[in-house]
Amino acid sequence: MASGIYAIAHIGHLKLYVGETSRIKNVWPPLLAQLDNGTYPNATLQRVWDLEGGKRRFTFHTWKDLANQEIIGIEKAEDDA
Repeated sequence: MASGIYAIAHIGHLKLYVGETSRIKNVWPPLLAQLDNGTYPNATLQRVWDLEGGKRRFTFHTWKDLANQEIIGIEKAEDDA
């Protein structure tokens, strides 16, 4: 699988939570599960997710979509540690 940078965008606020993974095509479903279960490791993103009603207010993007956006957090995926 290709590695890459991804972002979770908060719709209407133009704020991004950016991460990196070695398995870009596999990252979105597990992230959604963690956010839906309230177990995502970034407390800020989890809080906003919970307050905003989950995936209805967020979108997923690859690095090509990230130009000129405000980045509110960066993480290194555990699978790359």
